[in-house]
Amino acid sequence: MPNSSTAQLNHSSSVMPPNTSEELNIILIALYIINLAGGTLGVIMMSHQLFQRRQQSVMTTIIISLLVLHTFMLLSIPFRLSYYILGEWKFGRFACKLTSAIIYLHMYSTFTFYVAIILIRLFRLEFRKCYTVAWVTAVWLVGMLVITPILLSYYGTSKTYHPSKCFQFQAEIQEMHMLILNYCFIGILVAVCAVLTVIQLSVIYRLAVKYWPDVNSHVEFRAQAKSFFFILVTLVCFMPHHVFRVYYIQNYHLDKDHKLLPYNEIFVALTTMCCLDMLCFIAGIAH
Repeated sequence: MPNSSTAQLNHSSSVMPPNTSEELNIILIALYIINLAGGTLGVIMMSHQLFQRRQQSVMTTIIISLLVLHTFMLLSIPFRLSYYILGEWKFGRFACKLTSAIIYLHMYSTFTFYVAIILIRLFRLEFRKCYTVAWVTAVWLVGMLVITPILLSYYGTSKTYHPSKCFQFQAEIQEMHMLILNYCFIGILVAVCAVLTVIQLSVIYRLAVKYWPDVNSHVEFRAQAKSFFFILVTLVCFMPHHVFRVYYIQNYHLDKDHKLLPYNEIFVALTTMCCLDMLCFIAGIAH
């Protein structure tokens, strides 16, 4: 009897999350609600502004792509909120994989367009509109016709998961190809972000010294300062997730009670805050 009581106690403690998990779940829900509300408002207002413009530039084309990316991601948030509030997934395994994959596709696609904006302004690159449309279309086609099908075909298939649970594909990390892929993505994003940050800050410093004290009156300085906004978004939204991801991968085998999982979910939710970038532009913070 004592053994059975102990087993029941252990089973109930594993089923019922501790207070820490409940607090983290509340933080998770709050983050997604803020991102859903702010992101939706930013997309609507920025779309309204773009429709009023007659002149279509390279930046306008990229911003439109970001708006579409944010829209797809925002459409997935209600499904996540439903799961975190109800504690049960009710939309099937494929919808779970798709909803989970959308955030990562959104994050890396957004980062790609951020880098494009920074490089165009940093090196004063000029393209014809047809060339810009061509490479932006190529990014979309590769994402939709190549990366997404491959991701949905292999993501979450190496292990068996409970049908009422979702976003718990941490067991996939044990697979060697997933381990290599994770480290590659982490290394590329961190390296690119670090290099761009150093270059951008050095350019801003050089321009500040050159045009001091009337730095704000020069278009060149203002343009570079605006580009740094996208680096800040990457540092705030994407970098914490990737830094924690290294720790998570290295300590996953020690996390028998899955205590790291809620923290990983919060860092994933933090990546969706990049959709507030359009709201920052509308509010005049970055534009």
